[in-house]
Amino acid sequence: MRALASEYGARMTMPLSVAGAFHTHYMAPAVAPLVAALQQVVISSPRIPVVSNVDARPHSDPDDIRTTLAMQVTSPVRWESIITAMVTADAFEECYELGPGTVCRGIVKRFGKKLKVNSIRA
Repeated sequence: MRALASEYGARMTMPLSVAGAFHTHYMAPAVAPLVAALQQVVISSPRIPVVSNVDARPHSDPDDIRTTLAMQVTSPVRWESIITAMVTADAFEECYELGPGTVCRGIVKRFGKKLKVNSIRA
């Protein structure tokens, strides 16, 4: 894969230590069970829009949220588009990273050194 990446102009590649081929077509068998499960879940319109990994756009409609959640299983994560859209929005004030590390904090800071990023260890 590294050779293929450099053929397409990648400057760098890094193997990821992950448990599965998430966000690829290899996860397609998981989509139907997730769609069925999401139909059973009550999702209310959020006070803050949910930005989707699939299209890097905010969603407030519960059905749109269900759809994009199912799509993200096999779709690439549009991380750079998401962060760029969020930090250039007038309403962006601060960011919260939930989890054991601070990797996302460092990446978000690359888009704006003065951005307020709160890491909450979970």
